[in-house]
Amino acid sequence: MQLNDDLKFLVACCQTEPSVDDNKFILSYLNAERFDLNALISLANQHGVLPLVYKTMKKIVVDDPNFIQHFLSELKPYYMSIVQRNMLMTTELINIIKLLRENQMEAIAFKGPTLSQKAYGDITLRQFGDLDILIKRSDVSTMIGLLIAEGYVPQLELDTKLKETFLNALNVIGFYKNTSNILIEVHWELLSKNYAIAWDEDALWGQKRESITINKFSLQVLPCEEQLLYLCTHGSKHLFERLEWICDIDRYIKVNPDINWTYLLNEAKKRGIKRMLYLGLTLCQHFFRLELPELIEENIKQDKKLSELISKVIKSNFSETSKEGKNYSYLMLIWNLRENLPDKFRFTWYAFFAPQFDDFKFIQLPNYLAFLYPLVRQFRLIKKYIQR
Repeated sequence: MQLNDDLKFLVACCQTEPSVDDNKFILSYLNAERFDLNALISLANQHGVLPLVYKTMKKIVVDDPNFIQHFLSELKPYYMSIVQRNMLMTTELINIIKLLRENQMEAIAFKGPTLSQKAYGDITLRQFGDLDILIKRSDVSTMIGLLIAEGYVPQLELDTKLKETFLNALNVIGFYKNTSNILIEVHWELLSKNYAIAWDEDALWGQKRESITINKFSLQVLPCEEQLLYLCTHGSKHLFERLEWICDIDRYIKVNPDINWTYLLNEAKKRGIKRMLYLGLTLCQHFFRLELPELIEENIKQDKKLSELISKVIKSNFSETSKEGKNYSYLMLIWNLRENLPDKFRFTWYAFFAPQFDDFKFIQLPNYLAFLYPLVRQFRLIKKYIQR
């Protein structure tokens, strides 16, 4: 990997156990004449790893303690702001789950505090900007009413007659609370429809359930293998443009030694996301020296297109080459991440024709004209790229 020194520094700080060489590089980076602390803070925030940078620097042993303290004192206000924010959001998540249980509704908390606790062992070590809650489709209307009663405002006020069309076309809606500045995303399917990936509901809501405890409160989370598949598909959809998403997978695997890798491979094949799984795992090898079972190594070697895709992803996000938004090359990379031709076409359809949240925000058509939303999507895409 041809990373610049700024990214090499972040990678070194994100290692589960930084090596001697990692620590040497961290110190040499901080001693460099061109070192720009403000630029580093901005980059660490961009990649969602500032807490890990702060914690790693606190553990480094140096001959001159004042040297490292200078940097820590500059980082600490940003770190404490994240800590306080994470604690506030975790409390809010627990309150919402309690509310749902009082109304006999099941919910799965994924990403955010639960992922931070599960993968990092600490809700303060991972940056997150919102709360993601998965519920059953049949509970959506009740959930919307409960959140509004709690002072949350939906990102989109839907006409009553259009609500069913919206709920069928999409599978997530955001709610914002002004008093606490918290955004909640309510999902009734695990992945947005534009991923073009079908997720088995039995795998999410069946007998294989898991939970974690935060602040003495039990929260239902995704089963281990489902969480790992989700992390790889979510990161792949965004081409792993944030180092945090690679770190999540690395940390999650390292704290879950009993992963059923055979089940993981079978499910990835069934859902047409093997290459996305391989991409996430291989990036963890590149960045964080993750050791994988021989079974996985052999399967990765059989994918002849993977090496080229990894090079393009790294060049796109972790090199000096700049990237401006989601352009044609981005779509082609996503296209090539799907190993089955039918999935490639479904992805293309959803990308260009399936209604998106912003289409409903742009215009709320009468229910009898809802079939025109694919044309609205086309109009907005053409307008967007003409303006660009």
